[in-house]
Amino acid sequence: MKTKLQAARKARGWSQAELIEAMEAAAERLGIELPSPSSLKTQVSMFENGRRPPGGEYQAIFCEVYQMTRGELGFNIETAPSQLDTLPTLPSPRAAAPKASPEILNYLQSVFVQHTQAEPLAGPRFLVPPVQSQLPLIEELCKEASGPLRDDVVRVGARYAEFLGWLHQDTGDSQSAMLWTNRSLDYASELDDPTLSAYVFQRRSNIAAEAGQAGYAVGLANAALKHARELPSQVRAVALRARANSLALLGEADECARALDEARNFADQGPNEASLAPYCSVSYIDMEAANCALQLRRAQDAVETLEASLTRWPAEQQRDRGLCLARLATAYAQLEDVEGASNAGAEAAAIAQSTGSARILAELGRLQPLLTPWRKLVEVAELNRLLGNMKGS
Repeated sequence: MKTKLQAARKARGWSQAELIEAMEAAAERLGIELPSPSSLKTQVSMFENGRRPPGGEYQAIFCEVYQMTRGELGFNIETAPSQLDTLPTLPSPRAAAPKASPEILNYLQSVFVQHTQAEPLAGPRFLVPPVQSQLPLIEELCKEASGPLRDDVVRVGARYAEFLGWLHQDTGDSQSAMLWTNRSLDYASELDDPTLSAYVFQRRSNIAAEAGQAGYAVGLANAALKHARELPSQVRAVALRARANSLALLGEADECARALDEARNFADQGPNEASLAPYCSVSYIDMEAANCALQLRRAQDAVETLEASLTRWPAEQQRDRGLCLARLATAYAQLEDVEGASNAGAEAAAIAQSTGSARILAELGRLQPLLTPWRKLVEVAELNRLLGNMKGS
């Protein structure tokens, strides 16, 4: 019987030799060591015939090669879990949890709104503990809730889990980010809510892209866009943005540009009521377009986009402004504009320090090697000193 893994290869018209070549390239991107080609061919035959399930590393490689999710390739997460599929363990409450009620839901929803409003200004560092402290209560409510309130309870669980995943991503903990985002998708699947599921799929795509798994990220973005016509404009825009980012990592410039043009069009339509992505403005898409330009080594395009975007940046999106400045500094450095790179980098570093955003710091880490030829200049030396102190703290 043909397995889904074998069907994926046949659908692409690949021989096993072509698959092995693609696997070797994917393994190099992911930092995974493979056996010799002859041994690998034997392994692939057994995987495709269903005689042996692939382990976690092989599953990651197949997802990367085929740009598909684990479920689409027929992998059984329970028999071969990877690090990113292991569910987090929560402490059990000492006292009996309250029953689900409109009052407890109102409390959780109002606290959630306060956290999401504070996050762009304060960053993740101070928000992870209070948000995570709500999860044991929410988990207990989700276990016990039934009847008319169950959907509302599960939806709260999905939103909190996704938000906690984002906070962990912004602190640089991609494993915890994927753990909680996977939990959110479980809740969204129970609700059978295509908008919420699409939003969580594109979040998973973002995490995979930042971890260097570009092919897997494309597959997740495609899953988010599977029912694109049913999605609100801003959710469709962020899913297209996720697709563009992963395509840029793969060097597919034309497809990336098409996805970004579509994303701008939908972002320009304005927020829907109770939007899952109220932050998705044209300026936001422009910042992501600039990141794609940096990946594609088109620094001048990135500079023009980022400079224009910063002139209309929302004041409440302080953390994302820091990321925008860090990317602008990288673009300046690629163009050998040392003064521009140092000034933008210093401003971004100050925001990284105040918000605790590891994503800003990671972008500044990409900047530093570009400034090495000018490391003895006062402004570059000062920026390196500041960044060194931040990484050591």
